[in-house]
Amino acid sequence: MTETGGKLRLLYTSCVALHDIISIMSWTVLHMENEMSGKQFGMLTALREVKRGNSPKRYWLCRCQCGNETVVQESHLKSGHTKSCGCYRRTAQKKRYRDLTGQRFGRLLVLEAVRDRDGFLTGWKCQCDCGKQCVCKSASLTSGVTKSCGCLQEEQRKENMNKAIHFVDGTCVERIASRKTFVNNTTGHRGVYRRENNRWRACIGFQGKVYYLGSFDSFEDAVEARLMAEEKLYDTFLERYEEKKNL
Repeated sequence: MTETGGKLRLLYTSCVALHDIISIMSWTVLHMENEMSGKQFGMLTALREVKRGNSPKRYWLCRCQCGNETVVQESHLKSGHTKSCGCYRRTAQKKRYRDLTGQRFGRLLVLEAVRDRDGFLTGWKCQCDCGKQCVCKSASLTSGVTKSCGCLQEEQRKENMNKAIHFVDGTCVERIASRKTFVNNTTGHRGVYRRENNRWRACIGFQGKVYYLGSFDSFEDAVEARLMAEEKLYDTFLERYEEKKNL
């Protein structure tokens, strides 16, 4: 046999082998399609294989028992991950959730259920006694965590502030008792400030008025003037306040 004849025979053999491989693959795909087509997976019946973009995964057009058609990944069908078009979950949720319509939770009266576009429950629309409406979660209502649109918490906050802070004759008792220096203070002592001419000014606020205590050459002198004023005004006021409170 000539060299050319040998190459032709080898080429022929390769083509036959390739044809056989393609035939086997085609038969396998057709067999798989025939095996899947018409088969039922939960509430879904596989109709035909469909392509989805450039994805190498296999997808099937399925018809659900509810009448809807949906495309499902083949592996999800075989594993049981997907058993319906989504209607089963919606139906199961409706059977599972507790209807809160018309029930009262604190200041809130439940008006109706709130659902997303797929029909799943996301919360409950409620009418608050203050007139506002809000949407609340089931667990927040039934556990007692949510009792209003937020107005109740605001009222309680103001009430707690009134209990914690006492104003007498225009003066906050807690503020003058603590003698706390504010965070924006740059000198380290309340009521003492440095002026443009490098002198120190001392002042004190009491009963809605500001009293200037003088201008000083040194920071220490200004602080001393402030402390003397606190003793005269604040300490005397606090002593009278405690006496009245204990009567």
